[in-house]
Amino acid sequence: MHTFLFQYLPYIAGALFVCGVTYRIAAQGKTVQAYSTQFLSNDPLLKWGSNLFHVGIILVFFGHIFGLLAPEWSYDWLITNEQKRQLAIIMGSGAGLITLVGICLLTLRRFTNSRVVANSHLGDYLFVVLIFLQIVTGLLGTVETVNSDLDHYMNLDRWAQGLFTFLPGASDYIAHASLPHKIHILLGFLLVIIFPFTKLMHMTAIPVRYLIDYFQRMIKR
Repeated sequence: MHTFLFQYLPYIAGALFVCGVTYRIAAQGKTVQAYSTQFLSNDPLLKWGSNLFHVGIILVFFGHIFGLLAPEWSYDWLITNEQKRQLAIIMGSGAGLITLVGICLLTLRRFTNSRVVANSHLGDYLFVVLIFLQIVTGLLGTVETVNSDLDHYMNLDRWAQGLFTFLPGASDYIAHASLPHKIHILLGFLLVIIFPFTKLMHMTAIPVRYLIDYFQRMIKR
């Protein structure tokens, strides 16, 4: 079971992600955008919660990319593996806490704002719970990293890079990983699988054009 979950499931999740995203964009392009609850109620909880969550999740994403997939030769001229581990603990904790505060504020708003509650569905609540669990297990995994040795941390890197290079037996690297780490990884695969069918798809519809356009002056008539 361990081999299936941590050796084969990642590729299954990746294939479903690519196929699902491609289908949604090609066949249901107009459904990609997320419904904004700002039109229902633009309150401080939305402003602070949304900003903190999005900033935190971006930091977490790129932190995972560097932390797990950067080969040793790409950074050993600048920092040691132990320094990289300490950086992961500090930056990971900070980004994780920012994301946690953001999702808590958004969850509070979803449960307390009557207009948002009236327009929420069971899937919205389940999705919030899944994101919350993913963040919490990630923070617990960081605690485990603090209390474990360097080799335990490096094995996570070796596993991820082994999957990326199609290394047979890569799952053996995390055979003795902590439970929070394993749950965090499996929840991550679940998010990857359901990504094309959730509101996370709005990430693929980012209006890049507006990032490079000059500021526009709006004149009210």
